[in-house]
Amino acid sequence: MFSAHGKILHIDLSNNKIWVENFPKELLENYIGSRGIMARMYWDLVPPYAHPFSPENIVMIGAGTFTGTPMPSAGRTIVTFKSPATGRYFKGSVGGDFGLKLKMNGYDIITIRGAAEEPVYVYIEDDHVEIKPADDLWSHDVRSAHIKLVKRHGHNVDTLLIGPAGEKLVKYASINASIYNVAARGGGGAVLGSKKLKGIVVSEGSTPVEIADPKKYYELMKKVVSNIMKDEALVATAKLGTASATMSLDSTSTLPNFNFRKPYWEHAYKNSGEYYLEEGYLVGRAGCGQCIVSCHRHTRTDKYGGVDTIGPEYETSNALGGNIGNADTDALIYMNDLANIYGLDTISLGGVISWVMESYEKGYLQELKEELGTEPTWGNVEAAIKLIHKIVNRDGIGDILAEGLAEACKKVNPETCKWAVQANGLEHSRVETRVAKAYALAFALNPRGPDHLHTETFAEFGTSEGALKLIERLTGHREWAGVGKTEGRPEIVMWHEDMYAVTDSVGFCAFITTAGFAVDEFLMADLFTAATGIEKNAETLMRDGERIVTLERMILVREGRRRKDDKLPWRIMHEPIKTREGKEYVVSEEELNEMLDKYFRLRGWDAKTGVPLPEKLRALGLEFTVDVAEKALRE
Repeated sequence: MFSAHGKILHIDLSNNKIWVENFPKELLENYIGSRGIMARMYWDLVPPYAHPFSPENIVMIGAGTFTGTPMPSAGRTIVTFKSPATGRYFKGSVGGDFGLKLKMNGYDIITIRGAAEEPVYVYIEDDHVEIKPADDLWSHDVRSAHIKLVKRHGHNVDTLLIGPAGEKLVKYASINASIYNVAARGGGGAVLGSKKLKGIVVSEGSTPVEIADPKKYYELMKKVVSNIMKDEALVATAKLGTASATMSLDSTSTLPNFNFRKPYWEHAYKNSGEYYLEEGYLVGRAGCGQCIVSCHRHTRTDKYGGVDTIGPEYETSNALGGNIGNADTDALIYMNDLANIYGLDTISLGGVISWVMESYEKGYLQELKEELGTEPTWGNVEAAIKLIHKIVNRDGIGDILAEGLAEACKKVNPETCKWAVQANGLEHSRVETRVAKAYALAFALNPRGPDHLHTETFAEFGTSEGALKLIERLTGHREWAGVGKTEGRPEIVMWHEDMYAVTDSVGFCAFITTAGFAVDEFLMADLFTAATGIEKNAETLMRDGERIVTLERMILVREGRRRKDDKLPWRIMHEPIKTREGKEYVVSEEELNEMLDKYFRLRGWDAKTGVPLPEKLRALGLEFTVDVAEKALRE
């Protein structure tokens, strides 16, 4: 098999058992790589009734098909599990070097089954795989555990670790690769914590990845590099990091501040990549393995005892910046570092803290003034920092907040759920979906919840020629690019969903395909053919993407999701937002239903239930899911 080894490493923590399984070439042909193959495995291996913290929940970690080849920006690793936040199937993604080294050790996918009785970690060095005691690592933060493991196993290893938040089963605990690269969302860190698995160490490895047609692949790779260097969005990201998006979103009134109450902010510049650079916070660039964009920022502040770290990325810059009324860049960098080493998702963390601040403003949680020793008011970074420590230790109010917004608001007072900006158990990521309508539809449909890392519909803003051309190609109307518009949004979302599924599966970063436009489906198909020797064209490759998206929908159907769950947070659907120009926007139930109706019709899914129709499942080769669909349609 070319570009993939065809090997799955199974690790059973309950029985201290390790074995290797070869997967057939047909899986690669039909499901492209990591995300697609693991979705197919999830269907077979994870019972629909399995509790996220039960030994029956299986965590799968997979490197992309292009990962381990010289392809730039193709080092992503996918993590799949049942989420304690949403209670359903969840797909995460992380950069760094972990996936590259996993492939160099001869494996495409790892499964983690069962649960250990005492803390352990896994060490992988080619054919030598061990489950080792981790008592001396438990309770260590991510950075200190990584340093300790590097000293133990050599400087060429890489790690995938959880922090204290995962150990304490915080429902938005992250899984961190190489310390600062994070599969943040959905509580994957808590799932590993429930299994008493501190993490995985991979050696440098000695198994090269073979390419079917090296000459053709390298020719195409040069084209990818050239496209990256010419792409407007990617050039800006290379210079300023992902926080280069801050001022662009602010200018279009799609930057959510003060818990989604204001879509622009006079102090937004202090949360921007431009400001980090100009004021000397940015001291270097960092990137995932083989990436020439290097979007991560090496930042430093002398305050808070001195902080030297990576980040904050855009999502963190807003979640712990304008979202909580924070214009203190030093505090933002410090809170970002705390979240990194504790192993916390900064999007959910910021969502929880902003909910606390708004609740306090409205007369709830008044006891926090005494518990925190300060009032949790907008912009009070002292209160925010204390809340972070309380959450990770499940101390006092932190024990409630560690459950996430969906549970916390009900425990405090159901009235506060109106400004708990979450849906299906996941806190809303950092774009104003009342204004950006493709994002609104994509977030409502997302298996993860209202979040951008399943369908990055950045093209709808129309801020570059590449974006405008794509919108015109998908809808036939260049003028449909721009905010506040619903025309063509189902078509835009469908293409991005399918493209994102392929992107994840081959290991590409989404910046290359759906936030920037260096690789389209035509170039991707040629790359896949050259890498694997499996013939694909743009149409068949996107059909594979559709197969993955539809299978994931069927997994959710089996776990209880229906059209009624394709929704956005209460605030987004009931409280209008006013832009800088004075225009008001909301995603009404009528507006969302209109977009959903068309989306389901185009997808070949039942409009009443949101269940894929049996004929569509058969056409996609998903016959094994038909019985579940037919049962759901009879309900």
